[in-house]
Amino acid sequence: MSKKLNKIDMLLLTTLAEKPLYGLKIEEEFNKLNDFDLTLRSLHPNLDWLEENGFVSSWWVQEELQLGGRRRRCYELTEKGKQALK
Repeated sequence: MSKKLNKIDMLLLTTLAEKPLYGLKIEEEFNKLNDFDLTLRSLHPNLDWLEENGFVSSWWVQEELQLGGRRRRCYELTEKGKQALK
């Protein structure tokens, strides 16, 4: 692990503490909870780092055709991520 959890990392973990979320919902909740205006594009490096280091896990979900049939990547805290919040 080349870096420690930074403020954005901790805020992302807090954003995911309640339930798994997909990218745009993470952006929405993160900005609402923290009074920021960050884009998902700017949050992705942190999400990737959190996943690579075992704080979050992710998986792809195919939305139903009525919802546009888009693939979405969902993220959730791992046990390590939950411990980091304590």
